[in-house]
Amino acid sequence: IAILPDGSLRILNASKSDEGKYVCRGENVFGSAEIIASLSVKEPTRIELTPKRTELTVGESVVLNCKAIHDASLDVTFYWTLKGQPIDFEEEGGHFESIRAQASSADLMIRNILLMHAGRYGCRVQTTADSVSDEAELLVRGPPGPPGIVIVEEITESTATLSWSPAADNHSPISSYNLQARSPFSLGWQTVKTVPEIITGDMESAMAVDLNPWVEYEFRVVATNPIGTGDPSTPSRMIRTNEAVPKTAPTNVSGRSGRRHELVIAWEPVSEEFQNGEGFGYIVAFRPNGTRGWKEKMVTSSEASKFIYRDESVPPLTPFEVKVGVYNNKGDGPFSQIVVICSAEGEPSAAPTDVKATSVSVSEILVAWKHIKESLGRPQGFE
Repeated sequence: IAILPDGSLRILNASKSDEGKYVCRGENVFGSAEIIASLSVKEPTRIELTPKRTELTVGESVVLNCKAIHDASLDVTFYWTLKGQPIDFEEEGGHFESIRAQASSADLMIRNILLMHAGRYGCRVQTTADSVSDEAELLVRGPPGPPGIVIVEEITESTATLSWSPAADNHSPISSYNLQARSPFSLGWQTVKTVPEIITGDMESAMAVDLNPWVEYEFRVVATNPIGTGDPSTPSRMIRTNEAVPKTAPTNVSGRSGRRHELVIAWEPVSEEFQNGEGFGYIVAFRPNGTRGWKEKMVTSSEASKFIYRDESVPPLTPFEVKVGVYNNKGDGPFSQIVVICSAEGEPSAAPTDVKATSVSVSEILVAWKHIKESLGRPQGFE
């Protein structure tokens, strides 16, 4: 027991024997005055918060129990905190509920737990005599976070070397990364082939392969752990692969009807995705059946789908071998398979013969004739 310079009385390590009435009296030359203070000594409050450490998976639920051992004459109030901040039970989306089953204990129920609910939970017990608190730690395992931004380190005509910073594993080690790409020709994001084929969780770079030359790509990375697959990284900057000689030949090469002495060659244009560079065009090659030398004509429009060859010396329905190739600024690409098509028909050279008319009824006449088949074409009709 000590009397402080300002007249206060300090009692250290109080016990039941210190209970009672204390009188403080002051005197001076004019007189005296006194005041009585009643002192009650209560049992110290103790707290038990369980469980002390819990590991959960996203979507699970848990109950934290806070029990107070206190003087029976005192009422207790419980306060819950997360990461040092009071829990607002009205604004937590129904994830938190405070349950007071008994006067000396309180439960904190957490339903459908999220990654953001991980951290240190505090329980504070307040009485009129004292205040005590304890903490418990909650670890939440979940799918990985997004990897860091993807950087394109090197680009070729068909590959891209990429690097990224690791994703947060959210207490479950990352097992693999998935590399995805998007171009103007793809339906959204598509998984791309990589070297190595399987990108393990400890890797931070890989090479995307089998890309198309001269196409703009964006890349992103997605991490996976035993819990699930996380959100994708921010996309890389858009980058175009290098030019290369075209490798895709036109398809559906065929003949079309044309005028006399014309050979009309048609094909399905090659998509821009497979043109592999600037200066894209077509090489149309043809020769009459049974001859050796090819005639070649350049078609400089990448959108062209036909070529008309006119030669007055070519008889109607002359069969030609035809193939169509591709080229760009890097060089010549492959030709299509050879197909046989014929030059245009000629007009009929002879009129029908043996025309006969027979009366059928008062309003009908049956007209009949003979037609000599010829090699200039198939007749479309008669007049």
